[in-house]
Amino acid sequence: MNQMLIQSLTGVGFPALFVLVLSALCFWLFKEHPRLRGTGIGLITAAGIFWAYDFASGGITYPPRETTDWLPYIAVVGALVGCIRFWMWRHFWGAALSLGTALTLFGYQINGNAGAVLWTLGVTLVLAVSATLLQLIEDRCSGAELSLGLAVAAGSGGIAMFLSGSAVLGQIAGAVGLMLSGIAILAFFANATVGSVLPFIYVFAFGSLLLEGCLLAGLPWISGVLLWIAPWTLLFGKRTERPKLLSRILALGLRMIGVVVLVCAALAVVFLLVQPSADY
Repeated sequence: MNQMLIQSLTGVGFPALFVLVLSALCFWLFKEHPRLRGTGIGLITAAGIFWAYDFASGGITYPPRETTDWLPYIAVVGALVGCIRFWMWRHFWGAALSLGTALTLFGYQINGNAGAVLWTLGVTLVLAVSATLLQLIEDRCSGAELSLGLAVAAGSGGIAMFLSGSAVLGQIAGAVGLMLSGIAILAFFANATVGSVLPFIYVFAFGSLLLEGCLLAGLPWISGVLLWIAPWTLLFGKRTERPKLLSRILALGLRMIGVVVLVCAALAVVFLLVQPSADY
């Protein structure tokens, strides 16, 4: 048990520290260039997720053979496509990657299986709409508000999946939450935005984690839905320029209320519906 705990903390802490250090450098180097800053933060986060998956699963599988093997690749492709969206065909890339992710998860089952076709179409629609909504959220939030909202949902998703019986998925989601928390701290003190690549990665990487948690790890569907929509409460309200530290702290706390309420509801459902298990 102690060895598993140490391994989990290492697998979460090292990638998060890697992302924190390089993101701090990115905030400093590109403080006057928000587009370059957003691109750098997104690519660094994708690399951190790739590393976290390597820690949690004991190695990267190439070529991918099972659904979970695709997770690190989805994060990296999401970052690259998110960067391309900065420069051309903004809405096209979200829809294209949504379809690609759905086919990655369910495409091998489509032949003669109407259910797999419906899953593919449903996941494509949800991801495409979510990517568009997060773009609206980004326009309404400061960098700290956006990053912290995503971090709370991802970190709580890690707890929920661990309690549901999957240490691997829980560890990866926990690492994502810690990475985003570090970026939120940097964005808060720099009073800077984080760009659209980071939420784009979140949609596809964390969305895939939640889906696999519900399908494979016993995460209750209602908890998965609540965790997924938690950051969407940031649609209510708008970004305001607040130079004073205290006013920014107050604004950040108020914007997080909706996120925290939905996350607490999701965890409560896990505690009520999931039977404790010693098998992780």
